[in-house]
Amino acid sequence: MSRTMANFLMCCAALFWGATFIAQKTGMETIGPMGFTFGRYVIGAAILLPLAIFEMKKVNLFTAMRHNRQICTGAFGLGVFMFGGIGLQQTALVYTNVANAAFLTALYVPLVPLIAALFLRRHVALNIWPAVVISLLGSFLLSGTSSLEAQFGDLLIVGGAFFWAAHILLIQKIMTQINAPFQLSALQSIVTAVIAGIIMLPLESPSPGDFVPMLPQLAFAGIVAVGLGFTIQLVAQRYTTAPAAALILSLESVFAAFFGWWLLSEGLVFMAIIGCVLIFIAVILAEVVSERQIKTIVKIFHKP
Repeated sequence: MSRTMANFLMCCAALFWGATFIAQKTGMETIGPMGFTFGRYVIGAAILLPLAIFEMKKVNLFTAMRHNRQICTGAFGLGVFMFGGIGLQQTALVYTNVANAAFLTALYVPLVPLIAALFLRRHVALNIWPAVVISLLGSFLLSGTSSLEAQFGDLLIVGGAFFWAAHILLIQKIMTQINAPFQLSALQSIVTAVIAGIIMLPLESPSPGDFVPMLPQLAFAGIVAVGLGFTIQLVAQRYTTAPAAALILSLESVFAAFFGWWLLSEGLVFMAIIGCVLIFIAVILAEVVSERQIKTIVKIFHKP
Protein backbone atom coordinates (compact mmCIF):
# COMPACT_ATOMS: atom_id res chain seq x y z
CA MET A 1 0.00 0.00 0.00
CA SER A 2 1.29 3.47 -0.87
CA ARG A 3 1.61 6.14 1.79
CA THR A 4 -0.92 8.28 -0.10
CA MET A 5 -3.52 5.51 0.08
CA ALA A 6 -2.73 4.94 3.76
CA ASN A 7 -3.25 8.64 4.48
CA PHE A 8 -6.54 8.62 2.58
CA LEU A 9 -7.76 5.63 4.60
CA MET A 10 -6.84 7.36 7.86
CA CYS A 11 -8.82 10.42 6.70
CA CYS A 12 -11.77 8.06 6.27
CA ALA A 13 -11.23 6.72 9.79
CA ALA A 14 -11.19 10.30 11.13
CA LEU A 15 -14.49 10.96 9.32
CA PHE A 16 -16.07 7.86 10.85
CA TRP A 17 -14.89 8.80 14.35
CA GLY A 18 -16.04 12.39 13.98
CA ALA A 19 -19.52 11.26 12.99
CA THR A 20 -19.58 8.78 15.87
CA PHE A 21 -19.31 11.61 18.41
CA ILE A 22 -23.00 12.30 17.63
CA ALA A 23 -23.98 8.72 18.42
CA GLN A 24 -21.90 8.85 21.58
CA LYS A 25 -23.53 12.09 22.70
CA THR A 26 -27.11 11.01 22.01
CA GLY A 27 -26.75 7.34 22.97
CA MET A 28 -26.83 7.65 26.77
CA GLU A 29 -30.49 8.41 27.45
CA THR A 30 -31.21 4.98 28.97
CA ILE A 31 -27.70 3.64 29.60
CA GLY A 32 -24.56 5.10 31.13
CA PRO A 33 -21.17 5.71 29.52
CA MET A 34 -19.81 2.28 30.44
CA GLY A 35 -22.97 0.63 29.15
CA PHE A 36 -22.62 2.46 25.84
CA THR A 37 -18.93 1.53 25.60
CA PHE A 38 -19.72 -2.09 26.39
CA GLY A 39 -22.54 -2.28 23.85
CA ARG A 40 -20.69 -0.66 20.95
CA TYR A 41 -17.58 -2.80 21.39
CA VAL A 42 -19.58 -6.03 21.67
CA ILE A 43 -21.18 -5.12 18.32
CA GLY A 44 -17.81 -4.13 16.87
CA ALA A 45 -16.20 -7.37 17.99
CA ALA A 46 -19.07 -9.40 16.52
CA ILE A 47 -18.59 -7.67 13.15
CA LEU A 48 -14.83 -8.24 13.21
CA LEU A 49 -14.73 -11.86 14.36
CA PRO A 50 -15.57 -13.47 10.97
CA LEU A 51 -12.88 -11.35 9.30
CA ALA A 52 -10.40 -12.23 12.05
CA ILE A 53 -11.11 -15.96 11.66
CA PHE A 54 -10.61 -15.71 7.89
CA GLU A 55 -7.33 -13.83 8.41
CA MET A 56 -6.08 -16.59 10.74
CA LYS A 57 -5.67 -18.85 7.70
CA LYS A 58 -2.78 -16.62 6.57
CA VAL A 59 -1.30 -15.46 9.88
CA ASN A 60 -2.32 -16.58 13.35
CA LEU A 61 -2.06 -13.85 15.98
CA PHE A 62 -2.55 -16.22 18.89
CA THR A 63 0.25 -18.52 17.76
CA ALA A 64 2.52 -15.48 17.54
CA MET A 65 1.40 -14.35 21.00
CA ARG A 66 2.36 -17.72 22.48
CA HIS A 67 5.86 -17.50 21.03
CA ASN A 68 6.52 -13.78 21.42
CA ARG A 69 5.84 -12.08 24.74
CA GLN A 70 6.13 -8.59 23.20
CA ILE A 71 3.37 -9.32 20.71
CA CYS A 72 1.21 -10.78 23.49
CA THR A 73 1.72 -7.75 25.74
CA GLY A 74 1.19 -5.35 22.85
CA ALA A 75 -2.00 -7.03 21.63
CA PHE A 76 -3.66 -6.84 25.04
CA GLY A 77 -2.14 -3.39 25.60
CA LEU A 78 -4.04 -2.09 22.57
CA GLY A 79 -7.30 -3.01 24.28
CA VAL A 80 -6.28 -1.49 27.61
CA PHE A 81 -5.18 1.79 26.01
CA MET A 82 -8.31 1.86 23.86
CA PHE A 83 -10.52 1.45 26.91
CA GLY A 84 -8.62 4.19 28.73
CA GLY A 85 -9.18 6.59 25.85
CA ILE A 86 -12.77 5.73 24.93
CA GLY A 87 -13.95 5.16 28.51
CA LEU A 88 -12.83 8.60 29.64
CA GLN A 89 -14.08 10.21 26.43
CA GLN A 90 -17.53 8.61 26.70
CA THR A 91 -17.87 9.61 30.34
CA ALA A 92 -16.78 13.17 29.55
CA LEU A 93 -19.52 13.55 26.91
CA VAL A 94 -22.02 13.50 29.78
CA TYR A 95 -20.59 16.85 30.87
CA THR A 96 -19.26 18.61 27.74
CA ASN A 97 -20.28 19.27 24.15
CA VAL A 98 -19.05 17.53 21.01
CA ALA A 99 -16.74 20.29 19.73
CA ASN A 100 -14.98 20.75 23.06
CA ALA A 101 -14.60 16.99 23.49
CA ALA A 102 -13.14 16.71 19.99
CA PHE A 103 -10.63 19.51 20.65
CA LEU A 104 -9.38 18.02 23.89
CA THR A 105 -9.19 14.53 22.38
CA ALA A 106 -6.92 16.03 19.69
CA LEU A 107 -4.33 16.75 22.37
CA TYR A 108 -2.87 13.37 21.39
CA VAL A 109 -1.39 15.20 18.38
CA PRO A 110 1.41 16.88 20.35
CA LEU A 111 1.62 14.00 22.81
CA VAL A 112 2.57 11.40 20.16
CA PRO A 113 5.79 13.08 18.93
CA LEU A 114 6.67 14.23 22.46
CA ILE A 115 6.41 10.70 23.85
CA ALA A 116 8.20 9.29 20.80
CA ALA A 117 11.09 11.77 21.13
CA LEU A 118 11.47 11.95 24.91
CA PHE A 119 10.68 8.43 26.09
CA LEU A 120 11.11 6.16 23.06
CA ARG A 121 14.17 8.01 21.66
CA ARG A 122 12.67 8.06 18.18
CA HIS A 123 13.57 10.67 15.59
CA VAL A 124 10.68 13.00 14.77
CA ALA A 125 10.96 14.80 11.43
CA LEU A 126 11.26 18.60 11.61
CA ASN A 127 8.15 19.16 9.50
CA ILE A 128 6.04 17.45 12.19
CA TRP A 129 6.72 20.04 14.91
CA PRO A 130 5.28 23.15 13.18
CA ALA A 131 2.38 20.99 11.99
CA VAL A 132 1.72 19.99 15.62
CA VAL A 133 1.66 23.63 16.74
CA ILE A 134 -0.69 24.65 13.90
CA SER A 135 -2.95 21.67 14.56
CA LEU A 136 -3.13 22.45 18.28
CA LEU A 137 -3.99 26.10 17.55
CA GLY A 138 -6.62 25.01 15.04
CA SER A 139 -8.15 22.56 17.50
CA PHE A 140 -8.28 25.29 20.16
CA LEU A 141 -10.13 27.66 17.81
CA LEU A 142 -12.40 24.79 16.80
CA SER A 143 -13.58 24.48 20.39
CA GLY A 144 -15.25 27.87 19.91
CA THR A 145 -13.84 29.43 23.07
CA SER A 146 -10.83 31.51 24.07
CA SER A 147 -10.44 29.83 27.42
CA LEU A 148 -10.99 26.31 28.70
CA GLU A 149 -12.63 25.90 32.08
CA ALA A 150 -11.22 23.13 34.22
CA GLN A 151 -14.46 21.17 34.15
CA PHE A 152 -14.66 17.56 35.15
CA GLY A 153 -15.47 16.40 31.63
CA ASP A 154 -12.57 18.38 30.17
CA LEU A 155 -10.13 16.80 32.60
CA LEU A 156 -11.38 13.32 31.73
CA ILE A 157 -10.76 13.88 28.02
CA VAL A 158 -7.30 15.33 28.68
CA GLY A 159 -6.49 12.15 30.57
CA GLY A 160 -7.89 10.11 27.70
CA ALA A 161 -5.60 11.89 25.22
CA PHE A 162 -2.60 10.21 26.88
CA PHE A 163 -4.20 6.80 26.29
CA TRP A 164 -4.90 7.65 22.63
CA ALA A 165 -1.30 8.76 22.14
CA ALA A 166 -0.05 5.51 23.67
CA HIS A 167 -2.49 3.56 21.49
CA ILE A 168 -1.15 5.16 18.29
CA LEU A 169 2.46 4.52 19.28
CA LEU A 170 1.75 0.92 20.24
CA ILE A 171 0.03 0.29 16.89
CA GLN A 172 3.15 1.59 15.16
CA LYS A 173 5.25 -0.93 17.05
CA ILE A 174 3.08 -4.04 16.92
CA MET A 175 2.18 -3.71 13.23
CA THR A 176 5.89 -3.97 12.38
CA GLN A 177 5.97 -7.28 14.27
CA ILE A 178 2.87 -8.95 12.87
CA ASN A 179 0.47 -7.99 10.09
CA ALA A 180 -2.85 -9.16 11.52
CA PRO A 181 -5.10 -6.07 11.63
CA PHE A 182 -8.45 -7.87 11.83
CA GLN A 183 -7.36 -10.14 14.67
CA LEU A 184 -5.79 -7.24 16.57
CA SER A 185 -8.87 -5.09 16.05
CA ALA A 186 -11.17 -7.88 17.23
CA LEU A 187 -9.00 -8.59 20.28
CA GLN A 188 -8.75 -4.95 21.33
CA SER A 189 -12.53 -4.63 20.96
CA ILE A 190 -13.11 -7.68 23.15
CA VAL A 191 -10.68 -6.41 25.81
CA THR A 192 -12.37 -3.00 25.79
CA ALA A 193 -15.84 -4.55 26.07
CA VAL A 194 -14.77 -6.82 28.95
CA ILE A 195 -13.25 -3.96 30.98
CA ALA A 196 -16.28 -1.73 30.31
CA GLY A 197 -18.62 -4.57 31.31
CA ILE A 198 -16.77 -5.20 34.58
CA ILE A 199 -17.09 -1.52 35.52
CA MET A 200 -20.66 -1.21 34.18
CA LEU A 201 -22.22 -3.95 36.29
CA PRO A 202 -21.61 -2.49 39.79
CA LEU A 203 -21.75 1.21 38.84
CA GLU A 204 -24.61 1.41 36.31
CA SER A 205 -26.44 -1.97 36.56
CA PRO A 206 -28.45 -1.62 33.33
CA SER A 207 -31.10 -4.15 32.37
CA PRO A 208 -31.08 -5.69 28.87
CA GLY A 209 -34.12 -3.60 28.01
CA ASP A 210 -32.19 -0.39 28.67
CA PHE A 211 -30.01 -1.08 25.63
CA VAL A 212 -32.91 -1.47 23.18
CA PRO A 213 -33.77 2.25 22.69
CA MET A 214 -30.09 3.01 22.06
CA LEU A 215 -29.54 0.25 19.49
CA PRO A 216 -29.31 2.64 16.48
CA GLN A 217 -26.53 4.65 18.15
CA LEU A 218 -24.82 1.52 19.44
CA ALA A 219 -24.94 -0.11 16.03
CA PHE A 220 -23.55 2.97 14.29
CA ALA A 221 -20.73 3.37 16.82
CA GLY A 222 -19.98 -0.36 16.81
CA ILE A 223 -20.03 -0.95 13.07
CA VAL A 224 -18.69 2.36 11.73
CA ALA A 225 -16.23 3.50 14.41
CA VAL A 226 -15.07 0.15 15.83
CA GLY A 227 -15.57 -2.26 12.94
CA LEU A 228 -14.41 0.13 10.20
CA GLY A 229 -12.56 3.04 11.79
CA PHE A 230 -10.16 1.30 14.17
CA THR A 231 -9.52 -1.53 11.70
CA ILE A 232 -8.65 0.99 8.97
CA GLN A 233 -6.25 2.63 11.41
CA LEU A 234 -4.51 -0.68 12.07
CA VAL A 235 -4.20 -1.42 8.36
CA ALA A 236 -3.10 2.05 7.23
CA GLN A 237 -0.79 3.10 10.05
CA ARG A 238 1.64 0.36 9.08
CA TYR A 239 2.60 2.52 6.08
CA THR A 240 3.25 5.86 7.79
CA THR A 241 4.82 7.28 10.96
CA ALA A 242 3.00 7.64 14.28
CA PRO A 243 3.32 11.49 14.44
CA ALA A 244 2.01 11.86 10.87
CA ALA A 245 -0.84 9.45 11.65
CA ALA A 246 -1.77 11.47 14.74
CA LEU A 247 -2.00 14.65 12.67
CA ILE A 248 -4.20 13.05 10.01
CA LEU A 249 -6.45 11.38 12.58
CA SER A 250 -6.90 14.76 14.32
CA LEU A 251 -9.22 15.65 11.41
CA GLU A 252 -11.68 13.77 13.62
CA SER A 253 -12.15 17.03 15.56
CA VAL A 254 -13.07 18.91 12.37
CA PHE A 255 -15.64 16.31 11.35
CA ALA A 256 -17.03 16.10 14.90
CA ALA A 257 -17.54 19.88 15.06
CA PHE A 258 -19.25 19.85 11.65
CA PHE A 259 -21.62 17.02 12.56
CA GLY A 260 -22.30 18.63 15.95
CA TRP A 261 -23.29 21.84 14.14
CA TRP A 262 -25.32 20.03 11.50
CA LEU A 263 -27.14 17.41 13.56
CA LEU A 264 -27.16 18.77 17.13
CA SER A 265 -27.33 22.50 16.33
CA GLU A 266 -24.16 23.15 18.33
CA GLY A 267 -22.65 26.52 17.42
CA LEU A 268 -19.87 26.66 14.80
CA VAL A 269 -18.61 30.24 14.92
CA PHE A 270 -16.21 31.93 12.52
CA MET A 271 -13.17 31.19 14.70
CA ALA A 272 -14.10 27.52 14.72
CA ILE A 273 -14.14 27.53 10.91
CA ILE A 274 -10.66 29.09 10.95
CA GLY A 275 -9.63 26.27 13.28
CA CYS A 276 -10.83 23.69 10.76
CA VAL A 277 -8.76 25.36 8.03
CA LEU A 278 -5.65 25.38 10.26
CA ILE A 279 -5.96 21.66 10.98
CA PHE A 280 -6.16 20.93 7.25
CA ILE A 281 -3.06 23.10 6.73
CA ALA A 282 -1.25 21.16 9.47
CA VAL A 283 -2.03 17.83 7.81
CA ILE A 284 -0.83 19.14 4.43
CA LEU A 285 2.35 20.53 6.03
CA ALA A 286 3.12 17.18 7.65
CA GLU A 287 2.62 15.22 4.44
CA VAL A 288 3.72 17.57 1.62
CA VAL A 289 6.57 19.61 3.08
CA SER A 290 9.70 17.50 3.66
CA GLU A 291 12.20 17.73 6.51
CA ARG A 292 14.83 18.89 3.99
CA GLN A 293 12.60 21.78 2.87
CA ILE A 294 12.06 22.84 6.48
CA LYS A 295 15.84 22.90 7.01
CA THR A 296 16.26 25.00 3.86
CA ILE A 297 13.67 27.53 5.06
CA VAL A 298 15.36 27.75 8.46
CA LYS A 299 18.73 28.39 6.81
CA ILE A 300 17.25 31.19 4.66
CA PHE A 301 15.88 33.01 7.70
CA HIS A 302 19.08 32.48 9.70
CA LYS A 303 21.50 33.76 7.07
CA PRO A 304 23.96 36.24 8.60
